[in-house]
Amino acid sequence: MYELGEVVAERRIAMVVPDGGTSEVIVRFGKPHPDPLPGGDWCCPFQLEGLGDRAVDAAFGVDSLQAMLLAAYRVRLLLTEHAEQTSARLDWLGQPEFGLCVDPGLAPRDDTTRHAYLAAADVAAALLRTPVLAERWTSPSALPYYSTGGLARHLANQITRTAALLAAPPGHSAIDVSAHFTRSAWVTTGADEADNTDIRERSERAAAETTARQLVAEVDGVLAKLRHTVPAQPSHRIVDLGDWGLAIDDFLSTRLMELVVHTDDLAVSLDLPTPDLPAAATELTIDLLSRIAAGRHGSLAVVRALSRRERATGSISAL
Repeated sequence: MYELGEVVAERRIAMVVPDGGTSEVIVRFGKPHPDPLPGGDWCCPFQLEGLGDRAVDAAFGVDSLQAMLLAAYRVRLLLTEHAEQTSARLDWLGQPEFGLCVDPGLAPRDDTTRHAYLAAADVAAALLRTPVLAERWTSPSALPYYSTGGLARHLANQITRTAALLAAPPGHSAIDVSAHFTRSAWVTTGADEADNTDIRERSERAAAETTARQLVAEVDGVLAKLRHTVPAQPSHRIVDLGDWGLAIDDFLSTRLMELVVHTDDLAVSLDLPTPDLPAAATELTIDLLSRIAAGRHGSLAVVRALSRRERATGSISAL
């Protein structure tokens, strides 16, 4: 019905389908022109290629600019609808609404998950350099059954293991970050049960085979590489965790949470003040912990615990 005409703008949006296949959707906007219908205003044609139908559609406005803005709005709605109907993941540079909002509401650069992760990793690495760590290496930590060295190794794993997973081949399918915690047995089991015991024993064995100085050297070397590899990860990257995968920024949000929580654990174990962490790191961690807590205890229990002490039903601990 409509002709695209001269293309004045184009956007390529990454798409990951449920079976892990990747492709892209190409959005093209034609040059706005007066609506030829009697009494018409302005028309902006657009086309979505990659969704199975290359038909040209159009949006209308009182002038050329409004027509183009409304065309971008229509495209955003169509892409969102397609993603919901097919369970595909669509992404453009990690921006909300595919970067097609008139006011995109972009978060400051330092507030992104990736920058928050790297900033929290820097804080954790600085704590690992504290001389008292070597003195307390074999002493009990603030966490049950963990030595201070074992806890330090577990904290360091959130940096070293991240690098190893990013260096591995990508996964093919991802689950939601909330499902990741629902499926992880260690979240709901006690410290002395099998899943947590296995995690703890691996850290303790690794701590017994190294020293605080060696751990610092390892972490510093890995972190230097992560400062380059983390920002460079494509937004559609899926990190393979074995039984399932996570989208890159969901994965980093889980590592960020571990860094924030265990930095506090290690500082308490060393009788040191907990280091200040960037606001973005703590805010993202609180957001994730709140979602996990709501999944475990119900949204109402979380709301009441945070706002109505007299109606709180008990612990809303996420982990």
